[in-house]
Amino acid sequence: MLSHHVTHKGERRHPLWLEITRIVLSLVILWKGLEFVANIHAFTDIMMNSSVPVAILMSLLVHVIIVAHIFGAIALFTGSYVRVACLLQMPVIIMALAFRGLAVDILNPYAAIWVSVAILCALVLVLLKDRHDALDRETSKN
Repeated sequence: MLSHHVTHKGERRHPLWLEITRIVLSLVILWKGLEFVANIHAFTDIMMNSSVPVAILMSLLVHVIIVAHIFGAIALFTGSYVRVACLLQMPVIIMALAFRGLAVDILNPYAAIWVSVAILCALVLVLLKDRHDALDRETSKN
């Protein structure tokens, strides 16, 4: 199974610009995930002043975001499960855009709206191009 996956990965021929975009995107997402961890104190302050259900929900949300960023960045960097990683990152980035009023105080890694928009655009580009290449490979096999 692993040898088939490695062989299949070797057969993928993405343009160099797409590979560079994917790798840079993964590094930016990892950086943002680590910044999120560094700013966790803002969530802690809110959770301490909230009711128990809200605090539990926020704690769960924070951990999901951190895990999504770190594992998504690793998947994008290695080129494994690129489409899954992109799809898991998109809701996090869209939430950051939707709640940009909180960005200055809480969502500090996404304080600059252009960063979130650039990440979202790059995710869409990598997702669509990777999907398009997968469809091309399937039709060329038949």
